[in-house]
Amino acid sequence: MPHDFRRKKLAGLIHTALVSTLVVPAFAQAQDQSPDVEEVVVTGSYIRNSAFAQDTAVDTITGDDLLESGAPNMSEYIRDLTYVQNVNVTSVVLGSQDGPQNNTGASFNLRGLGENSTLTLVDGVRAVDARLNTAFPEIAMERMELVLDGGSALYGADAVAGVVNLIPIKEFEGVRFRTFYQRPEDGANEQYRFSVLWGNSWDNGLSYVGALEHYKQTDMMMYERPREFQVSSTTSSSGNPGTYRPLYNWDGGIRLRDVHGGTLGPSSQRLLDPSCGTYNQGSPDHGSGPIALPSGTVHPAGFCTFEYSMQANYAEHTENYSLYNSLTWEATDWLRFSGMLTNFYRYQEDPSTFASPNPTNARSVLVVPSYHPANPWGIDVVPDQWRVFTYATPDSYPDNIRDDTARIFNRDYSVNRLLLKSEYDIGDTWTGYTYYSTQETKAMGDQHGVYTSRLQLALLGMGGPNGDQWWNPFGSIDPRSPYYQAGVTDNTRELNNWMSYYLPNAVTSRNFLDVFETMATGPVFDLPAGEVQVAFGYQWRELQENTFELTFDASGENFIWGLVNEPVAPDETYNSRVKALFAEVEVPILDNLAAKVAVRHEEFVDQGLQATTPKISLRYELMPELALRASFGESFLAPTSFQTRPARLNENCTDMYSGIDELSGQVLIGGVACASGNPNLGPENAEITNLGFTWQPTGALDGFELSMDYQEIEYTDRIRTLSEDDVVRRQFTDMLAATGISEASYDPTPGSSTRNAANAWLATAGENYPIFRLPDGKVDRVLIQSANVAAFYVDLIDIKASYSWSPNDWGTFNHRLNITNYGKYTFEDFGGVIVDPLGKQNARTNIAPPLPETKLAFITNWFRDQHSASVSINWYSDIDHDAQVVDLFPYDGVFTPDPVIKGQAIVDTRYAYQFEDLFGSQVVLSGGINNLLDEKPQLTGQIGGFESRLINNWYRQFYLSIDITPGG
Repeated sequence: MPHDFRRKKLAGLIHTALVSTLVVPAFAQAQDQSPDVEEVVVTGSYIRNSAFAQDTAVDTITGDDLLESGAPNMSEYIRDLTYVQNVNVTSVVLGSQDGPQNNTGASFNLRGLGENSTLTLVDGVRAVDARLNTAFPEIAMERMELVLDGGSALYGADAVAGVVNLIPIKEFEGVRFRTFYQRPEDGANEQYRFSVLWGNSWDNGLSYVGALEHYKQTDMMMYERPREFQVSSTTSSSGNPGTYRPLYNWDGGIRLRDVHGGTLGPSSQRLLDPSCGTYNQGSPDHGSGPIALPSGTVHPAGFCTFEYSMQANYAEHTENYSLYNSLTWEATDWLRFSGMLTNFYRYQEDPSTFASPNPTNARSVLVVPSYHPANPWGIDVVPDQWRVFTYATPDSYPDNIRDDTARIFNRDYSVNRLLLKSEYDIGDTWTGYTYYSTQETKAMGDQHGVYTSRLQLALLGMGGPNGDQWWNPFGSIDPRSPYYQAGVTDNTRELNNWMSYYLPNAVTSRNFLDVFETMATGPVFDLPAGEVQVAFGYQWRELQENTFELTFDASGENFIWGLVNEPVAPDETYNSRVKALFAEVEVPILDNLAAKVAVRHEEFVDQGLQATTPKISLRYELMPELALRASFGESFLAPTSFQTRPARLNENCTDMYSGIDELSGQVLIGGVACASGNPNLGPENAEITNLGFTWQPTGALDGFELSMDYQEIEYTDRIRTLSEDDVVRRQFTDMLAATGISEASYDPTPGSSTRNAANAWLATAGENYPIFRLPDGKVDRVLIQSANVAAFYVDLIDIKASYSWSPNDWGTFNHRLNITNYGKYTFEDFGGVIVDPLGKQNARTNIAPPLPETKLAFITNWFRDQHSASVSINWYSDIDHDAQVVDLFPYDGVFTPDPVIKGQAIVDTRYAYQFEDLFGSQVVLSGGINNLLDEKPQLTGQIGGFESRLINNWYRQFYLSIDITPGG
């Protein structure tokens, strides 16, 4: 039914768009020829003006800028922009406070206020997927326009921090080919790109442009970077061999897909698999290669480490395909039609361990009876810190595990967009447009698992097709173990396949975004200083987010990724519909002074919310070379229906690999974090004030331009998805406040007076927090949700300077310098405490990213005849190191990181030569070195080994690019 209803709405919107195209301009007589205007519309306003400086803070990045940077992709390029923070381009499993980092495509994160606070437009239309590589092929990029002082008054919610508009090429004649190849000095991975652009224009007013791109990146495994890997958390406390606990009072009953009913022994009675550390001879050491230390290492804390070096990578194997088609038709001298179709497809191979440690299910459901033939202790036990399959099963892997022990998640993702638009002149001076856009994303992925009931039965000797096989959970399965007994302790491939589940290409999500918008603009009357211009319009949009119940999960059989006895989310559809009216007025006050007022009223139908957001701006051309600007705007961001869905305890559950629970004094490793909805989530609001100027002097300084903006941001009730660290830290600080205990005097040791007070408080207030604990107080499960987490107060300065000069016959030099400096970046947390994250790594919270006080980007370009070259420098200032140092014993002893992550300058170089006529084609051959000085990331001892949101670990890289235009 939802899809039928949606199709009817779409048909109505298409009809409305067609009628608007013909009827709106009809009230005015079409002119023989539209007036020639030199004014242009820049993102950030619907009203044309010809001023050399805008009244709002904007920046423009051209396709040539991207090409000349030598960046292998837009993700790498935008991370170095000074006004952007917290962009992931490196894959690090659970390597940041807001979940796993990946390098499959990045989106803008202006000011580090969150991707959801930056609105991404594709040719002026909001995008269902904000990642830049999904928009269209990079070869078709004409420019990116950025509004840096908020844009909700013009473009609606999500434009809290600003707006990014990706504008493609719409007129091109001929064909152009472009190739790009890059690899680091040691050849650890490679990046390829091949793209082609073609187009033509005809005398009948028809123009067509098409583009196709293929991008491929090979993987880079963590062990291929031993420098970082040596100080990275690439081991787990849960493995096979693993650890076990005694089980008391078990009645011997079989309870399929249910808890065993016995009493779990305390963690102090943990039992270590005797095979731990017994068959590592001849295998690589930690960080030295794949399948390192296959039997683990005995850790002082009493568990057996498992090194997942074969399953951890810094770069995922990724292939992207992108197609762009644009058709424009100037039907009359007052009416123009256009259509744009873009298609994006990504294939990704993500290696991972087959089995999550998932000790929650292991401890509560499984029983290894005393009479199990491989049980080394002769008492009933349950797995504690343990995995189903690791390197201890090399000859009997189930069929969906490769010979190198990796389980590969094959993931497919697609984005399809269609835009139909008409633009028209209304009389001599008014113009307008009407468009309709429909977009879709679809995610698919392999599903792997282990049947809970079959694993339970196999541990009791009732496994396999005939129900008579024992499954051995201990390291004695491996023939290299001194405890191996042929025919007794080994498992068969047949039995492992019987226990395992595999479903390829399951649909995991499918989302739709439909947008209809119409707008008209023009002058209304004259004042002594000039014309008063207005723009007004209407927008309707609907975001539909669909989740799918996975059959295996719904059956309660998914031992590895589900939670036994907890229901899973069914197939559900979440609609977020918005209706908006917007208007903008520009009033000339003096010949050189103009004011602009914009206002937008939005009704969030499904959330029952309304918002009216204004923006006021002034532009004062103090002299022909100097323009001053000022703006003040409000922004409003409503949560989506998906974010406010019901909270469930068994949704999107993953294991916790790091973090500390100060209340119990124990690490979070071994517990489970589940991400769900928050029905109590409210909207966020922001106010942004901007003061700036642009100076373009003449005379001796001709060719120089200086622009500066000062900005204040007040951001309340910011929506962020909390990390498990955030959730348990909040409970701990609330406990301290309620009991009057200071953090310095708190002792988490069981039996201490402060711990007893904490336990008493938990008994009455603990149910108010989405945290579930074992009897000894250890965190077993945490529910992480989106929440209105904090109020932010930010002051900053953006500086842009450029200078172009041509000394005699040495060619032309262009220099550009961008600096962003934060004077203040504070937030008020849950308890009303003011926190200053500026100049800090902020590694244990999802509320703020790493925040250098200053970021700088400088590039100098040189052009002479057919030669060109460039040198660029990107630098960030020092930040305090505050990440948790994890998992280093016993590989390198005690690692003590520097308390400061020092700022680094990355130098990139490029040289290009243009052949005007090489075999009848114009050919541009470019080569360069990224990270010329081979700067390596500073070692931090955190997950991944370094702060990957500031710098990657590709080291020095070489690239070659060829651009061919036949007949050019």
